Amino acid sequence: MKKLKKYIGTKQFYISVFSLIIPIMIQQLFVSIAGYIDSLMVNSLSENFYNGVSAANRLMFIFNFIWMGFAATSSIFIAQYFGANKKKEVHESVRLSVYIAIIVGLISTIVISLFGNRVVDSFLQNDISRHYGYDYLNVMKYGAIVFAINIAFASGYRSIEKPKVALISAITGIVFNIFLNYTFIFGNFGAPKLEATGAAIGTIVSKCIELLIFIGFLMLNKDSYLHGLFKSLKVKLKFLKEFVLKAIPLVTNEVLWSSGMVLFARFYTYNNEVWYNAYAYSQNISDLFFIIFAGLGTGTAVFVGTKLGRSEFEEAKKECNYFKGLGVIMGISVGALMAITAPLTSKMFSSDAQTLKLVTSILQVTAIFTAIYCYNAVSFFTLRAGGDSIRAFILDQAPSYLIGLPICIILGVNAKNWGLSFITIYLCTHLLDIFKIFLGNYFVKQNRWVKNLTIKEGVLNEEV
Repeated sequence: MKKLKKYIGTKQFYISVFSLIIPIMIQQLFVSIAGYIDSLMVNSLSENFYNGVSAANRLMFIFNFIWMGFAATSSIFIAQYFGANKKKEVHESVRLSVYIAIIVGLISTIVISLFGNRVVDSFLQNDISRHYGYDYLNVMKYGAIVFAINIAFASGYRSIEKPKVALISAITGIVFNIFLNYTFIFGNFGAPKLEATGAAIGTIVSKCIELLIFIGFLMLNKDSYLHGLFKSLKVKLKFLKEFVLKAIPLVTNEVLWSSGMVLFARFYTYNNEVWYNAYAYSQNISDLFFIIFAGLGTGTAVFVGTKLGRSEFEEAKKECNYFKGLGVIMGISVGALMAITAPLTSKMFSSDAQTLKLVTSILQVTAIFTAIYCYNAVSFFTLRAGGDSIRAFILDQAPSYLIGLPICIILGVNAKNWGLSFITIYLCTHLLDIFKIFLGNYFVKQNRWVKNLTIKEGVLNEEV
């Protein structure tokens, strides 16, 4: 019992944590609900439409995590500088994040233009479905820069413990996204019926509205910690170098993780459209419950990072354990809710008995592992908060690429010949998350992440 006490925080800890993570989780809930509604709208038009957009979003999923990787790198510095009350350096970190978002967004547009259709083709055999995917990506590629900048701003505000700004921006964008998708997908209110193209237009316009809210808040709220962010446009050279060194493993991690998820999806459902539909539906549903990861991840990064920035190292260690305990409780609660509601939520997408049964089973297996996911997420974000990007990278990627993905490929390709079910493959590959518990604990106990990045000599001396 004494060993468990270290995972239980103080009353003030939970008050502070929930004041930060609840707005983030609400924002993510609205994002997930919007995605759920969009999927229902798309699915109601035709299954081919749904499959095409779903396959196209596999590529957008990868880019989204690339943008998040750069923003997460900035958040390491922002949280620690904020903890050390170094406003100038916080501004510099956010500015650099926005600059990089513009560059990476432009590169993303080029890559989607060149390779987007090939990604769609790798998931779908039906030409009608493929063309829906082509139409969707042909428009979505033009929104890449806006998407990336929004992620940079949202991460910046969360890192200075102002998540409500990102929440207001996101909710406004979501409301517009649902309305515009309803308008342009189906041709309502006198608008043309644009189907996949309309879905992409609605998404881009709503993201532009989100960006305008961020810009308006920067300009009009003079009491904001980020007010005057662009009075100077400079970024110091040594800080840029430090950023790049942290960004390389972090962004590589996000690329490999998101690419790994796409590869898992490809081989879980290898040439089986029933399995593909069921898995895609289950992902839309599980996103409604996985809002806890947005809260836990940001909460761990900000709280632990702020303590490290103040050189309160013992407090940082304590709060890491508090978050682990909180993560397990939240994971058990949300997992139970997911398992109980699985038969009901599955019916929203399909009336086919075989598909319904499979979606329900996938959700229930996922629910079993949710507490483990949460515990491992806290270890991962603790390592990142202290700039220990290499070990965070190993924790997140080594088990997946060395164990999980090879198992998934072998079993998926041979599923038909060996008489394997989807659930057998899915369960076998998820057992590696148990191994991650031990690896994560080992890395965290090494304490390589326990350091104050803000007092490193020579980081902020030279301008570019």
